[in-house]
Amino acid sequence: MTRRAFPIFASCVLLAGCSDGALTSSFGSDAGATLDARAVETGVLPNPENIAFAGRFETRSDLGIDKFCAVKTGANRFDIGFLAVFGPESTCEGTGTASVQGDAVKIALNGKGNCTFAARYDGIELRFAGAVESGCARYCSEKASLSGTHYFMIEPGDNAARNTLGREIERLCS
Repeated sequence: MTRRAFPIFASCVLLAGCSDGALTSSFGSDAGATLDARAVETGVLPNPENIAFAGRFETRSDLGIDKFCAVKTGANRFDIGFLAVFGPESTCEGTGTASVQGDAVKIALNGKGNCTFAARYDGIELRFAGAVESGCARYCSEKASLSGTHYFMIEPGDNAARNTLGREIERLCS
């Protein structure tokens, strides 16, 4: 064996030796679930059983502040509003409703035509689908899109949501 081949051979032997479980986590095969449970216990992650969706959400960037709000209207139902900013003259803005089941959020906008799409909410971040139906373009100025926008919960509760201001819509949630 040449001097150059030895390090490659040694690496292969070490990797093969790892497959016998010698490096298996002390948590066992459910390591991810165990770590998530511990993160919930310590408050690092929100408890999925007690996630509050009502509140004020924001994402800040060099282009502006994207806003989303949700006011509870019934069991797992909310009135919502949003503003996505892509520059001084380029935005998406509207109001509608949302229904929440676990981490799945179904959003339906109203006022400018049909627009429904899926979103995900993990208790911290709300993510709109990467592709939304063509009717959603009516809620946006040219060169702007709702696709893939995201918002972080910054203040929970209906009162916080009602204080969320828009551009063309004075209060996004009332």
